Amino acid sequence: MYFTNMIPPLALASLAIAFATPVAANELLQIDQGRYVQSQHECSDPKGSMLFIYDGKSVKSGKTSCKLSNVTQSGNVYQFDESCSYYHRSWSILPTTVTEYKSRLEVLNKREFVLKRENENLEMTDHYRWCSAE
Repeated sequence: MYFTNMIPPLALASLAIAFATPVAANELLQIDQGRYVQSQHECSDPKGSMLFIYDGKSVKSGKTSCKLSNVTQSGNVYQFDESCSYYHRSWSILPTTVTEYKSRLEVLNKREFVLKRENENLEMTDHYRWCSAE
């Protein structure tokens, strides 16, 4: 069969396979991985600061681990759902509390952002800056 003014069938098949193949997920948020502290605290003395440790797929902090889902991006603003498990006892393998948040993260640059978390009981907005690799 001869095709004129068309993409050859083999190229079409290759193109279809390329779109059907899953692509490895990039990092969820376009910020550097590592340890962040609230901007009013020193990296060397983050006492009283909410640590934010980003590994490319999730967020953790001391006794907290948060899973991100439904991540959407519009420019430098990300919106997502967070399910955060709190482990108040050091020996516990099960979370003491699980809290759900609607979150908004505005990337100021690769190492600085503003995070707003809210649910029916709480609304908090904090400015974070990068301190070190995890």
